Amino acid sequence: MNIAICDDEKIFRKCLRELLVKDNFAGGADIRVEEFESGEALLNACEKGTARYDILFLDIRMPGLDGLETARALRQKGEKCLIVFLSSLAEYARKGYEVRAFRYLLKEEAERELGKVMEACRKELGEERWFSFAQGHETYRISLEDILYFESKKRLILLHTETESYSFYQKLDEVEGELEGGRFLRCHRSYLVQERYVRSWKGNSLWLTDGTELPISRGYEKEVNRRLMLRKGG
Repeated sequence: MNIAICDDEKIFRKCLRELLVKDNFAGGADIRVEEFESGEALLNACEKGTARYDILFLDIRMPGLDGLETARALRQKGEKCLIVFLSSLAEYARKGYEVRAFRYLLKEEAERELGKVMEACRKELGEERWFSFAQGHETYRISLEDILYFESKKRLILLHTETESYSFYQKLDEVEGELEGGRFLRCHRSYLVQERYVRSWKGNSLWLTDGTELPISRGYEKEVNRRLMLRKGG
């Protein structure tokens, strides 16, 4: 597992590296950790093709390119690593969804909370990432990573990715049951959306990273806000 720490504070980088090595003994996974003191240094390494990471611990407040700008540039380049922002959830939660942040970790809570964050990361990276369905006489397997949202039109389900849409017959409640585990969020009786692709939300609407606007019905509004605002730690 390749991990990067991008933070302008050398002392904290060293501390987090030591915590990751300690957690590695408990988690049982081989890890490789690299450190970067700025967003520019991280982007340069990625552009040279020398850096491919599974998990990125990224400080939001840095001189020069801040963490959000760095994350946005990485996503534009097609990087799909799990991003753990090192900052305040309350302050940056909504903006973090623009770059599909996976978790937030307060620096002062790193020693206590890192184990939970790494456990969630290992689970995310190790899960079987496919959704299967029958369409006519053929069976399709779509990577969960590519699914933006499901749309229900009576018993017809439309599965939307960034490039294609598929249709099959099933109840959305059944699809939601198959995907139980926190990755997908019900925002309306007719829509089931992948949390990581939610860019922003307000009132009775949410917007995905591709610009799609979906409704939030009153019955799901409280849970939508709870899930999107509190996606922190385990």
